[in-house]
Parts: sequence; C-alpha cells; structure tokens
Amino acid sequence: MKLIKQMKLRYKHIFLSVALLTGGCSKEAPFNIVTEEGEGQILKSALNVDLRDGELDQTIVRGTRGDIVYDDFKVTFTKDGASAPTSTYRYGDMPEIVTLDKGAYVATATYGENLDAEWENPYYVGRSDAFSIKPGEITDNVGEIVCRLENIKVSINFAPILTQQMDESSFVEVKVVSGDHDAKGLRFTKSEENRGSAGYFRYVEGVSLVATFNGLVEGVKVSETKSIAKVEKGNHYKITFKLHTQGGENQGDANVDMKVDASVTVTNVERNVDLEEDEILDDSERPTEGPETPGGPDNPEPPTPAEGPVVEAEEPINLDGVNDVDADSHVVLNISSETGITEFKVNIISEDLAGLVPDVLDLVEPGDNLELLQGLGLLGDGKTTVLNDKEVKFDVSGFMVMLCGLGSDKNHTFKLTVGDSSGTVEKELRLHTK
Repeated sequence: MKLIKQMKLRYKHIFLSVALLTGGCSKEAPFNIVTEEGEGQILKSALNVDLRDGELDQTIVRGTRGDIVYDDFKVTFTKDGASAPTSTYRYGDMPEIVTLDKGAYVATATYGENLDAEWENPYYVGRSDAFSIKPGEITDNVGEIVCRLENIKVSINFAPILTQQMDESSFVEVKVVSGDHDAKGLRFTKSEENRGSAGYFRYVEGVSLVATFNGLVEGVKVSETKSIAKVEKGNHYKITFKLHTQGGENQGDANVDMKVDASVTVTNVERNVDLEEDEILDDSERPTEGPETPGGPDNPEPPTPAEGPVVEAEEPINLDGVNDVDADSHVVLNISSETGITEFKVNIISEDLAGLVPDVLDLVEPGDNLELLQGLGLLGDGKTTVLNDKEVKFDVSGFMVMLCGLGSDKNHTFKLTVGDSSGTVEKELRLHTK
C-alpha cells in the first residue's frame, strides 16, 4: 500500500480564527454597528474551530477531497428553539461582521456531505455552546467549536500472499447495513489499496459493517463475507484479508481449500489510537485445539501461519502509548519473523526533523540512504539490507540526543511497516521529549 507522508499527532488542532487586521488602519469606523432595535452583531473571528483528526495528514493528497480547505466549511447560526438555521455561510464567503436578531444562538461548523458511501469523503461536525446576541452589541467570542468525524472510515488491505494469488478482477465490497436496509457500497481493488484510498460511510445508530471478498484465487472462485456489528462513527476500520490454503501441495490442485480470512484494527480517529485488533472470522472458520475425542485424526489441520512479523519493545518503551524520553533514553524494538523479513520501512513523522533526515527509511532497499542507515546503526556490522533476516534489532537510542537537541515538549513518531511472507504489520513508536 502506497504510504503517504504522515504526521501523526494526538490531536490535530487547526484554527479558523481570522484576526481583523484592517480595523486599526482604516480611516473609517471599523465596525458598522446596526441601529435597528433588537439586532446585534457577531464577528467572523469569534468562531474558533478546532478540527480533531489525528489521522488527517495520513490521508492528505494535495488537490483531493482529503485535503481540507477551511474556507469550504459551512457555518450556520440557529436560534434557540428554531428548527431551521437563521443564517448559513460558506466560511470563505462569510462577512467579517454578521447581523442577527437578539436572542440565544448555537453556531454549527460542518465540512463535507453526509453521504451513504463515498471515496475520501470525511464529514466533520462541531457545535458551539449557546451564546447571546444583544441589541446594539458585538459578540467577539463564542468559545471553541470542536469538529469531529461524524461518519465511518474504512480501508482495505490485502496480505502479500493473497495479493500475489488473486486475479485483477477480485474486489472487496464494503457496505454499512441496518436491518433490512441495504445501503450503497464501495468496491475496493488492488488499485484502491495501492492508492491508499479510504471509503466513508453514513453512520446510523446500530449499523453493522459488511465486507465481502469476491474473486478468483489461483483459478478458484472465492467468496467470503465478514461483518462487524455495531460500528461507531469517528472510527477507522482497517480490514486486512489474508489467504490460507489447505488440502494439497499443488496450489493448482482442485482439492486445495482456499480459505480467505480477515482481521480488523479499529482506530479512534480523534485520538489516533488503536482501540482493538481482532479476527472477524465466522464461527465455523475458527480453529479448534485438536481432536474432540481420542482416536481422532492423526493429522489435524496445520496451525494458521503467523500474520506478519512480531514487533516488541524493550523496557521501558511502550508501543501502546506516548513515551517520554531524554538524551540518555534506551529506545529499542525487536522484530522477529519465522520466514524472514521482506519489507521494513520506517516513516518519520516529525515537524522538527523535516529536512534533517528523510521522511521514509527503507531497511530492505536502502538506496541512497545506505550510508545514513549504517551511520545511525540501523544497519550494523556492514550490512546493506535486512532482507530475509529473522531477527532485527531496531535501536534508535542514538537518535535521542538529536531529538532532545531540537527542544523539549516535542513529539516525534516512527511508524514501522514490517512484512514477511505471512503478512504485514504496522507499529508506531511515539516519543515525547522531556
């Protein structure tokens, strides 16, 4: 899957407040206060919008809908008790001063459309606390408007073995369903996976997410449906389909049982943390521990192969949280693979390191970064690659002096994508300088 430059923050705070710089320089009165009885005004700069999407920069592709244009936010003012907005503006076209009748109001900021299903269509909504418009007065602050993702984000990955064996016409259709309602779906193919495309689906309470794989795998027609019950808005469901073969040594043998399984990682978009990772197999597909009674088959089904390398952190590092570090911190990850590493990329997500080191380091195909990787100790003992290695020590302790030299209270993330013949895993090493 094509990796896009990432900057993973616990919160992505972007403010739409625009200072009124012309008032002090103008020879005319800066504000045209209305005199009609019962009317007041609110400044455009009173709207302080905080967009919370920790994954935002992972999905940005300049020029696409993933690239948030803040002028395109829609702002509405709704009077207390009213069913329809009093005024609606595109933020970029909104006047610097808005006139409203006196009373209590709520301001709502939205971005995108709440569609049943669409590619790269995040839908954000935020609402202010109630504020008052008073006759002849100007309101200059309504507090923070926090915009959050209101629909469901889904991406599909295919494990390397399945990618090699499935034909080009294979696809996964994803739908969000509720009761008898069968909503519009999106079809994910290898092309969508390679482009990093994500689908967004309308959220309705109690909906389920259904993903169906259809295609030819080594000439065998395969159709597998997996479902996730009670999905939640604001979550990113990353579903990975994998292939297991049983029943014959020759993959072209008609007796080979092609079994496509799926697993899901659920990430809360606002906090950018994984909530869970679990298999979403049908009960009939789940493996048993062995024969139910003595005298069972001598050759039970072989165990399911590992689903990618294992990435573990040495103490005191915790891969499930943010780690406070100083110049002397011990920061080491150990990666193990039963079959040998075939992919090992590191995305460095840090505003302060930009321009000092490459955004992406590839330990399998270092290219022009070979000397840098050797100098940093990531490729030690004169090694030129970690290809086919079964044990890799990823030691970035030497980075700590550099990171701390860039200043305290800074966030730096190393995102590892590590794969072997059984699959690919992604882990994040999140560091915060003291």
